[in-house]
Amino acid sequence: MKKTKPISKPIGKVPPRKPVWNIWQGLLIVAIITLIEFPLGWLESPEDLDTVLGILNFVKVGLGDVLLYFGIIMIFFRLIRRPFSDLGFVKASRGFIILGFIVGVGLFVGVGLLGSFLTKLFGTPPYQSFALAVIGANYPWEFILLIFLGGVVAPIKEEMFFRGVIYPTLRKSFGRGKGILLTGLFFAALHLEIIRFLPLLIGGIVLTWLYERSSSIWPSIVAHGTWNVLMALALWIQRY
Repeated sequence: MKKTKPISKPIGKVPPRKPVWNIWQGLLIVAIITLIEFPLGWLESPEDLDTVLGILNFVKVGLGDVLLYFGIIMIFFRLIRRPFSDLGFVKASRGFIILGFIVGVGLFVGVGLLGSFLTKLFGTPPYQSFALAVIGANYPWEFILLIFLGGVVAPIKEEMFFRGVIYPTLRKSFGRGKGILLTGLFFAALHLEIIRFLPLLIGGIVLTWLYERSSSIWPSIVAHGTWNVLMALALWIQRY
């Protein structure tokens, strides 16, 4: 009897050229997560980020948010009978991992300089919650927790969603160039930062390009994490 091929086999090269999901399903994932997080109070601006309890609560909500994204996306991929490798969770070459570190440093320097220029023109925007938490951390162990959250956990979640879920659908509909640009726009828009919109747009474009170029999500995660860690270190150093 002839054996049938497993339906969970990855579709060609990553990112999938013909993903079986679409952009509306990606937006539905965001909507479901928002509906779950809103009554839990996870979408509200955190308070007391200069206290131990406030920092711990911020980390707890951050970890809960990541687990929720993983859970919803995992359920969705089970329903459409696709493996996580379709999101780009495949082995990357050492060269692209190194490139991820280099890109992360470049984003920290380049986007940081652009951000400084824009703040001189339009004024300093309010600090993001993560930045407030880093500034408010009073002990090294608090800072280490925040580094783990912002430098490891959050980049995995954001790259999994923006590059893994959203980009392949836009690439399929609009082509590689427009798909990269639109993914960058979506990445910047969902951060809800007007003054930081352009720097975030550039960052989103570069991270999506890296995903496309490497055919793996790990270099983008490394770049994103490096960018976040360097920003956190800069904020921590400025305290003294």
